[in-house]
Amino acid sequence: MKTRKIPLYDLKLPMSTIKEVNDVLESGWLTTGPKVQQFEKAVAETLKVRYVAAVSSATVGLQVALEALGAGQGGRVVTTPFTFVATVEAILRAGGIPVFADIDPMTLNVDPDEVLRKLEPKTNCVVPVDIAGQPADYPRLVEICDKHKLPLIADASHSFGATLKRKSTAQWADAAIYSCHATKNLTSGEGGLVVSRHKILQESIKLASMHCMTSSAYQRRQTNTWEYDVVDLGAKANMSDVHAAIGLGQLGVFEKNQEKRAEIAARYQKNLAGLAEHLETPPVPKGHKHAWHLYIIRLHLSGLKIDRAEFINLMAEAGIGCGVHYKPLTEMSYYRQLGFEPKHFPNTTYVGRRVVSLPMYPELKLADVDYVCERVTEIITGNVR
Repeated sequence: MKTRKIPLYDLKLPMSTIKEVNDVLESGWLTTGPKVQQFEKAVAETLKVRYVAAVSSATVGLQVALEALGAGQGGRVVTTPFTFVATVEAILRAGGIPVFADIDPMTLNVDPDEVLRKLEPKTNCVVPVDIAGQPADYPRLVEICDKHKLPLIADASHSFGATLKRKSTAQWADAAIYSCHATKNLTSGEGGLVVSRHKILQESIKLASMHCMTSSAYQRRQTNTWEYDVVDLGAKANMSDVHAAIGLGQLGVFEKNQEKRAEIAARYQKNLAGLAEHLETPPVPKGHKHAWHLYIIRLHLSGLKIDRAEFINLMAEAGIGCGVHYKPLTEMSYYRQLGFEPKHFPNTTYVGRRVVSLPMYPELKLADVDYVCERVTEIITGNVR
């Protein structure tokens, strides 16, 4: 069979997105302005929330949200070690001390019982992560945070479009931070969104993201004034109109793209069902609507003659790009220096050495999904112990 070239991720922008960007380029106003306002309003309507602040990245969005809630300043912030490094970078840069709680090995999300076990008097926030687009166990996390009077800030970078009991992550948490990076379900090229039901939080984040200036350049242009004040220590974290224009264009095709992602995931689930003895496919608990940012399988390595690296290499030889989401932070040299050890997080360590991400993006054809699954089946069945 002829080898195909199927990347882990691919993106094609529709003409509607290109038009939005051209409108900005022709307007002569490229930084934060009317397109950002339009994007924020459109996102609020999509997620059924009132307050949205567009920022330059989800990482800085999480940082300024933590700072706005006072969830740093030497306090303990409970989160997961099974995440991209940005989650913990934001905690550290906000002045917090990360405390890792182990994960549920089925969902890959933080285990609420482990969160409860890690609470202490100096804990001042809980930060779950919606891995691959699967919402964390928010009913339980909300119960814990309410009981202990802790803010719940969700790293929802993967889960734009996901719901739990028909509520988006932003409707569960005090704040939810979504990524609009180039690979995400809703992209603006680069950028992030801090979404909240608290008006004062949104206002604090908007202020902080523009150096804590009392009026932006666009506002001063609109009112033909120059005066402004700086009222606190801020940051450079605003989204540009160019990026917001990309986001607006992508929001117009978002529902169609999500339907494609769901269709692709269903095809993977069906095709790989016969390999249950050798790998696990992503479960979707009752009441959850998965965003399918990633499609992550877990290899049962004890029954195979090959390890994960060899599996990925064999897939590459067949023209298929695979990834690992994620290598646990407890195995990264910097975080080992901070005292985190893999042995203290057995579920994270177990799944972290077995996860493989298969190609997932709206442009992926079902015939290509079939080809990926055929190669997975050949590799697995040809290497059973």
